[in-house]
This record gives sequence, structure tokens and C-alpha cells, in this order.
Amino acid sequence: MGFVFLFNALQISNAAWTQYLYSTLHFSTAKINSILVAAFVMIFAGVMAYKQFMREWSWRNVYVLCISLNCVFSLCQIMLIKQWNKKFNIPNFAFALGDESAVDFISGVQFLPTTIMMVHLCPEGSEGVTYSMFTTMNNVAITVSVMLSTALLPIWDVSENKLEKNKLNGFFKLTILTTCLQTAGIFFLPLLPKYRKDLNALRCDRSVIGGMIFLCIIIFALIWAIVSGVLNIVDPGWMGES
Repeated sequence: MGFVFLFNALQISNAAWTQYLYSTLHFSTAKINSILVAAFVMIFAGVMAYKQFMREWSWRNVYVLCISLNCVFSLCQIMLIKQWNKKFNIPNFAFALGDESAVDFISGVQFLPTTIMMVHLCPEGSEGVTYSMFTTMNNVAITVSVMLSTALLPIWDVSENKLEKNKLNGFFKLTILTTCLQTAGIFFLPLLPKYRKDLNALRCDRSVIGGMIFLCIIIFALIWAIVSGVLNIVDPGWMGES
């Protein structure tokens, strides 16, 4: 469970990316929405790819492959920022669509191993409560990653005004930072069981300290999410983002 939280919390995206597509590359809302639709399709394709071809793989090997590919495709965003894709006569929209689709395909591949782990760790008689606890931890981690991505925006000037003027130095640095943070999840792989059979040992473990840490993380993250949501309504831009 520690791996699920830490890994998902580090999947921090570049929160200014959509604004970059709109303000700098002048993508229409239709193009941006089509990228979103393709993303959902590729997530499903990633889930099916794992189910058909990777079920017998070590979970750690699956994540090593996914993290490595995610790093490569995230760095491809730099090619789009620098417009290197034009050297290969690849249109901006086609390049952005392909890059985003590849990243979301990888997310789909990563989805099933953690879901299988959650299901198999549920003790008999309390499956619903335990699975709800696991999914809560997973969802809280995703919420934390979204809030962290917003919190990173003030580090460099990635305002709409800068993007419209094609001043992308800060945006370039933010892309590098978020890519490094996403890749840092590889250091927590020892917390992940190698195979499904290794889950039996985990089911026997009981830790009061681990339970307290779990509750503290959940409570802190929920309070942070609620306070952030209220402040976003009452005082938009309170974090310094534009």
C-alpha cells in the first residue's frame, strides 16, 4: 500500500501543458478534446495489453518497463517544446496526440497489477471494507499528485501571457522537473511484490504503526484537498498560479 501511495503521488503532470497547447501551439478546443478522447481509449488498450501479454511477468519488471517508457515519452514533450518534430515533418497535433496516447497506454498497463494486488490482499469477511481502504489510498494519492502539480506552477513563470509570447524557458524547466519526479517512483519498487504468489506473505503481516501512518496520510491529504478546493473557489490563484 505504501508503494501505491508513493508511486501515484509522484505521477505529477505538467499542469500548464494544456494551456501550452492552446496558447502557444494554438490548438483548437476540438483538437484538445480529441487528445482527451484518445487518452481514454489508450488507457483501455493498455489494460487489455497487460491482460493478454504481461500477466505472467514480474510486477516489478512491468513497472520498470512502464517507468522507463514514460520517461522517454515525457521527454518527447521537450521535442515538441523545441519544435524538433518539424525537422521530421511531423505536425504538432500528430506529435502531441501520439505522445499523449503513448503515455496513457502506459498508465493503462500499470493499472491492473495494483488492482490485482488490492483484491488479493483483502481478508475474508471484510473484502468490501479493505478494498475501499485500498482504493481510498489510491485516490488520495492521485489527488495529492494533482495538488502538487498545481503547487509547482509558481516556481517558474508559466503564465498564459508568457506562453502566448512563446517564452518557454520556465515551461521547459517545469517539464524536466515533472518528468524527473515521475521517474523517481522507480526507487520505491522494492515495496512492490514481485509476483502474485508473494502476496500471501503480506496478508500475514500486521502493523499498528503502519495503520497509524495510513490514517495520518488519509486525514492530512483529505484536509489538504478540502482546504485547497475551498481556496480555489474563494481566492483563485492563491498558490501563485495564473
